[in-house]
Amino acid sequence: MRTLVVLLAFFCGCSPPPSYDKDDCPLYSELGPVRANPAGAMGRNLEAQFTFKVCPPETGIAEIRRKRIELKQALLKLMSAKTTDELEDPLRIEKLQREVHLLVNKEILKKAKVQEVYVTGFEVK
Repeated sequence: MRTLVVLLAFFCGCSPPPSYDKDDCPLYSELGPVRANPAGAMGRNLEAQFTFKVCPPETGIAEIRRKRIELKQALLKLMSAKTTDELEDPLRIEKLQREVHLLVNKEILKKAKVQEVYVTGFEVK
């Protein structure tokens, strides 16, 4: 019986804790501004800047740098789909942060994960 418990704990146990402290994960801010024309908003432009907290430290920064073009394209696509109503929403920044966080972790990064997304610039012209 004891052997069974040990085997279950071994095969069904939690994954080991990461070998880094999440507070030590670096910030990636080299993407530059992302400019888009929002959906149905002729003559209007949206410009945003993002900073990403990426873990694990070395692997994360290397992967996000390597996938910079894919990241910028995905952000451009996301921002271009925004409607005028979405851009006037008082919670637009918070919603954009959540959308970008999910987008990057599901579609862009494979070996690393974004822990935080910071919108460091946002302007609708």
